[in-house]
Amino acid sequence: MKEKSKQLEKVINEKINKTILLFYLMLMLLHTASAQTISPFNKLPVKDSSKNYSFIVSGHFHGASTNASSFPSSSLLANIDSINGLNPLFLMSLGDLFLDVNDSYISHYNYSLFSKLKMPMFNAVGNHDLAGNVYEKWYGKTFFFFSNNSELFIILNTEINDGSIKDEQLKLFANAMDTALLPQIKNVFIFSHRPVWAERIKKYDKLFSDNTRTAIGNNNFKEDIKPIIQKISKNKNVFWLSGSMGGMAPASFFFDKDDETNVTFMQTAIRDLPRDAMLQININGGIVSLKGISLTGQQLLHIEKYNMEYWNKTIAPEHLFNYRLLPYLAKQMLMHHFFWLGFFSCFLFIFCISFIRKRWKKRK
Repeated sequence: MKEKSKQLEKVINEKINKTILLFYLMLMLLHTASAQTISPFNKLPVKDSSKNYSFIVSGHFHGASTNASSFPSSSLLANIDSINGLNPLFLMSLGDLFLDVNDSYISHYNYSLFSKLKMPMFNAVGNHDLAGNVYEKWYGKTFFFFSNNSELFIILNTEINDGSIKDEQLKLFANAMDTALLPQIKNVFIFSHRPVWAERIKKYDKLFSDNTRTAIGNNNFKEDIKPIIQKISKNKNVFWLSGSMGGMAPASFFFDKDDETNVTFMQTAIRDLPRDAMLQININGGIVSLKGISLTGQQLLHIEKYNMEYWNKTIAPEHLFNYRLLPYLAKQMLMHHFFWLGFFSCFLFIFCISFIRKRWKKRK
């Protein structure tokens, strides 16, 4: 009788604890909803919306790697009115918003892009955005989360620890995943620049060979992040979108619903190429649908068609090199501080090696 009483007491305590946790999470969500999320770029808030809304996602807003104009991609600028006309809840940049970050870039982006957008814009920072440690001074935190109706949005910084989610950011990610447990949350969207989920996964090995990867060792996706996500993806729809795609990618989209994690992994980016397109994500009463928006007028497939099979079979078209651009490209290279930084670093390295060799020969 005493044992039954203890078991009953244990069950009651567990239910009470779960109820308290759920109530606490509910308060957290209500607090997040009441505190409006404001874009650091154009100071527009994420407005209260109905259960039917959309948002737009893409990466690499600076366009081609040779774009030294300090303006965003021409294909993006040419479509600002069309993007505004879609009336999205927000625009999400998946990193490499800037090619470089300095006063010139910030000024040009302010009046050519940020001030013309009629919706708030956010950015999951890429390696180019963090050059010179200027970004956080201007735009604040690089990882955060917010919710809207049945959706939770998590923005990560995959540069801060070379692709690993650690320390304060890991705590924030865990807190966000706790919020995802709330019954009203149906869909979780995770935004990052690097596809950290693709590293050390055999099926993705050859797909993103020219994107940003962990430089030393391995990132902690498999060990720390994947187990947390799998707990959520059993009952919620989880989408992880990244934006580090090289110019030789066969399309502006990659789509894969991974059976092991039950997570939909996607990549999307623009590169000032004929294939440039952005992703429109539509939410209708908690049901998610995906649509590609071409920035050049090209006909697009359904997003789900840009899958593993498509990427493995499709070879990116070769772009003929225009030799007439050589003087211009040489001038741009010589005028960029990265070139001179590399030049003098190389010179210093050769000098040190030469000095060590001479000293070594004298010893002999």
